[in-house]
Amino acid sequence: MARRSLSLVLLATLLLSGLGFAGCGSSSPTPCSNDADLGCVAGDAAFVLIDLIRNQDDIFAVASDTVLLAQDAVKLVSTIGATQTPPAPSKRGHVVVSILYDKQGVYAQDVYDIDSGKASLGILFEGGKTFESISSNRVDIDATQTQRITIVPLQKSTRTVTVSAQKGWQNTGIFLEEGKEFSITYISGVWTISKGNVGTSDAAGQPLNPPPNLICNCGEPVPGYSTQALIGQIGQGVDHSPLQVGDDFSAVAYANDFLYLRMNLPDQLLPESSGSVKVSIETDNG
Repeated sequence: MARRSLSLVLLATLLLSGLGFAGCGSSSPTPCSNDADLGCVAGDAAFVLIDLIRNQDDIFAVASDTVLLAQDAVKLVSTIGATQTPPAPSKRGHVVVSILYDKQGVYAQDVYDIDSGKASLGILFEGGKTFESISSNRVDIDATQTQRITIVPLQKSTRTVTVSAQKGWQNTGIFLEEGKEFSITYISGVWTISKGNVGTSDAAGQPLNPPPNLICNCGEPVPGYSTQALIGQIGQGVDHSPLQVGDDFSAVAYANDFLYLRMNLPDQLLPESSGSVKVSIETDNG
């Protein structure tokens, strides 16, 4: 079995090309009944993300907060010894992920069958960041130093999300691939930076009779931009530049990470705000 050494300092992302999604199984799905839900995906994606977390028995298990859009997008095939060879994929559109880990001093492997359909997969490990491209229907991971693995789809799809005015950076659950195009388009909803004092607006952040301090330069994430406008960010941290989103935005992703959205209001002023806006996000991953 090919081993890929990991480090808690590094977050490795493995891209499995030429594969896709469907749905096959036993996990409880999150129904796509409310397009305000962050777990709702339009198109042929079977799941948004899958978290595998090491439990108290030193075994990788599907996390309780995993977001699934189809039953059995991932299924644990078996746990085998480190010297044994994982089974080959049994169906087209499936990929076997074998995770080598240290189970209470003994090396073992959890073998997962992932129903991938036509989408590629991104596999993220807890820690820093790298991004590798792999073309295969099976991937072997040495996760002896890893506590959490997240699997995300890399494909062209469209989703709708609702962004609250009263919250800071909100993870859309949408993973963007560096160098690939994405777009954000306002659909509906209004919000205000100060309920009862400032008029409402859409994501462009231009209310009727705007107050003189709409651009306040008082600690907003994007200085010089309307504090009532929608902004975005790929990943989190000082090295990730915020984006002026507004009502209609398109760009090329500058990092391999999740897309975050919020109102361009300083954190300390968020409790005074009110409302929400709904946007459509289209990705061209894969």
